[in-house]
Formats: sequence, structure tokens, C-alpha cells
Amino acid sequence: MGMGGVQRTAKFAKYLGHFNWQPYVLTINPKVYLASDYCLLHEVENAGVKIYRTGKNGNGEKNSNGHKVVKFKNDSNRKLLSNISQTFLIPDSKIFWKSAAVELASKIITDEKIDLIYATAPPYTDFLIACELKNKFGLPLVLDYRDSWIDCPNNYYPTPLHKSKHKKMETGVLKNADKIVTINDRIKELIHLRYPFVEDEKVSVIPQGYDPDDFNNNSAAGKNNRMRITYSGSFLNYYTPKYFLDGLKKATEKNPEIKENVEACFIGTFPEEYKEYITRLGLNNTVNLVGYVEHSACTNLLSQSDVLWMMINKSSASDLHSTGKLYEYFGANKPVLACVPDGVARRSLDMHGAAILTEPEDSNAIAEAIIKFYNNFKAGTMPVPNSQVTGMYDRKRLAEKLANEFDMLLKLEEVSS
Repeated sequence: MGMGGVQRTAKFAKYLGHFNWQPYVLTINPKVYLASDYCLLHEVENAGVKIYRTGKNGNGEKNSNGHKVVKFKNDSNRKLLSNISQTFLIPDSKIFWKSAAVELASKIITDEKIDLIYATAPPYTDFLIACELKNKFGLPLVLDYRDSWIDCPNNYYPTPLHKSKHKKMETGVLKNADKIVTINDRIKELIHLRYPFVEDEKVSVIPQGYDPDDFNNNSAAGKNNRMRITYSGSFLNYYTPKYFLDGLKKATEKNPEIKENVEACFIGTFPEEYKEYITRLGLNNTVNLVGYVEHSACTNLLSQSDVLWMMINKSSASDLHSTGKLYEYFGANKPVLACVPDGVARRSLDMHGAAILTEPEDSNAIAEAIIKFYNNFKAGTMPVPNSQVTGMYDRKRLAEKLANEFDMLLKLEEVSS
């Protein structure tokens, strides 16, 4: 699969081999999804990662022709289908994978003499599979929270009984886990608040990150004739380009030369309704809709941009988001226009050194930020990110931290024995 959610796990798998851990990945055969990324798959395979797939070719071979890419659904329709699914399938729609996954995992553990189980979620079914395997084989278990479980804004609980069922499941997996990893301090805090039995030292934070290889191998970015502002990613779960487009329109009204001398570049799936909105605003010659590209092409485009734009929608769970896109932007070493509410992401950006921060829906502030960056661009005085801050999110360093957690668990197992 492509898109941003796959990067963390794929890059851990790529780099764990550098720290004396051989990853054996258990997954499915390729199915329907919004995007595919065979370059990233080959990168993981070239690192010596062993991949096993349930279903046809479950012996570990990949079915390269089995993955179908589907058209981006309207977000409200997609959310409705998700809510229906979550009403009837607990913890999620991947629950039907559980029996096949346990069966193949048991074979891998026996044949390959596996030392440790690592499960990443969502989907939360992964945690249930891992717990069953831990109980069956007595292996240490590490859980990786890429999102909060109960508090994730994408989760839907039609009744109190549904939420209670999820909480009971999460209680069980946390009691089974030997180590818990989260992507930020806020998710760690919520685990401790909801489940006081989880000791503080049992939970570690390993943030999202970027792979320097993705940027070191890119062609050097030449000076653009137009200032390029780039957004990488999709617009799911009520994320919207509307307020940025409104701000861009206002910037062109305040400084008409911006309309011809700024390019707003969108990489990824783009909602149809906003294509019409761009036309209504008269920004067709200013906006460039690139569409979805594989990760290697995406990072190349980021490197060739002058400013990177991101947004996080304002909601009751905004403080939980530390989107992977932000740390890819750090890797590109570019100024950032960030339309984000208070929370984890904003705190990271406060230390970045080359970011302008606005509220997500403040189109006037967005316009002022675009104008400020444009004036810097013309003058050749673009701000430069703090390399000490961005260097903390190097994927190789983060994989080393994860490997250290694995090492400590095995040492504890030896002492216990």
C-alpha cells in the first residue's frame, strides 16, 4: 500500500537489520486500496526483510498483480461506510483476518525461531493477533500505537456498549504487552490516565520520522522561477484545502504578482469538489494538481519546493495528531507553513526554526504567511530549519531506539529464566 500511514512500519523494517534484528513481516496479499507503492516495497525487500502473506501465495511470495487501486471516495461517503463497518465489526473490519494470521504466524514463529513479537495498530485487530501469539508461545510482546485506540477521532462508537467492548479489548492487550511504544507523549498520557495499571516505564515514545536516504538520493533542487508551495498527502477525515485556497486567493488580491509567481502544488489524491472550487476562485494557473506519486517521487518534489504546507483539522482530538507528513517535511529541510491547532505537532514546529504557524481556518493569517514567504523568496532570505531539531527524527536513529527496547526485553527474559 501507498500513502503516509505505511512509512513508519516500512522504515522500521528497513533499518532494524542494522541493529542485529531480522524482521519477519506478516501481512496480507495486496488488495483494494487508494494507492500502491512498489518502490517502497522493493526498498524493504532489498534490506533483507522477509515478508509472509496470508491467502494465496501465503508462503511469502508477493502477488504483484493482485493490488487494485480504487478511486478516491467522497469523504462523507467514506466516513459513512466506515461508521457502518465499525457498528458491526469490533475492533475493526480486519477481524476476519485474525484466524489466518494466527495460523501463518504460528508457522513463522516455529520455523524461524522468532524471539519477539511486534504489532502495530491501527488496525487494532493486529494487537489481538499478537496477544494470542504471545499466550501461545510465551514470547515478549511490543505494541506500537500509531494512533490512540479509544480516543482516536476516526473511531465511531454508536452505543456505550461498543466503547465498553473496545475498552475491554484494550485492557486485555495492555496487560499482555511487555512494552508499549507510542508516537507521541499525548497518546502515552492517555494510556496512563485510562489504564492506571500500566506503569510509566512500560511505555516509551518513539516519534514519527523521515528517512535521510529519501532525500540524499534526490536531485539537487535548483532555484525555481516561481515560488513553489507544496502539500503532500490526502484530504481524509475532514482535512480540507479550503482555507489554504482562500488564503492564497486573498494573497493574490493583496499582491497581484503572486498569482503568476507562486505555484501551489498538491501531491496526492485530491477531492473533486475542490477542483471546482479552485476554478471558482480563479486559481487554475496558480494551482498544480500532481496527483498521487510513489514515495520516492514525492520526496523529490518536496526537495524541489520552496515552502511546504500542512494542516491539521481542529477537533476535540487535535492534540493527538503528530502526522507523519510533518516529519517528512523536516527531512526535506524546507520552511513550513503550518495551519495547526495546539497539540503535539505545533510543539514540534515551535522548535523547527523556519515555520510560520496559523490556526487551521484562519485564511487571513494564511494569506499573510504566503506574502511573507514570497517576499523572502524574492529577496533570497528564506529561513533555514534548525538541523539539531530535525535530526532527532532520523528514521535510522528511531529504529535504533526500537532495537534497544527489543534488546532490553530479551535481557529481562534471560534474567527471569
